[in-house]
Amino acid sequence: MSFRDQVSLTFLRQERTVRRIGLGPGAGGDWSPAADFNIFQIVGGPIKITNLFGHVTAVFAGANPTPRIDFIPVGGVANPMCVIAVAAAFALNSLLVWDGSLTAVSGVLRESAQLGHNQSTDSVGTAATATSWAGPILCIPGIILIDNGGALDNTGMVDWYISYIPLTEASNVVPV
Repeated sequence: MSFRDQVSLTFLRQERTVRRIGLGPGAGGDWSPAADFNIFQIVGGPIKITNLFGHVTAVFAGANPTPRIDFIPVGGVANPMCVIAVAAAFALNSLLVWDGSLTAVSGVLRESAQLGHNQSTDSVGTAATATSWAGPILCIPGIILIDNGGALDNTGMVDWYISYIPLTEASNVVPV
């Protein structure tokens, strides 16, 4: 293997982070009643997701039915990645982070007060956790989206962040 190939492989394995800025309320915005919306598109090849979280940049006025984060591979069907825990209103500048628990549809994103990890009791009723991600998730090209599940409140905004490691030279994540 040439030195150039070794350098290319080293850069390929570097973790990257992409931010998707939340869209405001109203037509074309996020969280429109019962409307799903895409947050990231994986293109070019598979990736290893090392973290995924939301930053609440505008407070929700009311409660939302439990939305999910789904992954739809190109030409495939939706696979639930995690559930976003129901809240009357996520506090401004709180982070939506995975609490480390497992449910029937995987983990739960819960509100955490300006911390990079969650300290709440998890969904199976065990002691409080302090984790933001339990391990990497491998994904092939496709779309990561919010399955809004009939949410009625479109007043809030969430910026989404994904950290990942590309597994091929062509692998990339694009905010949508």
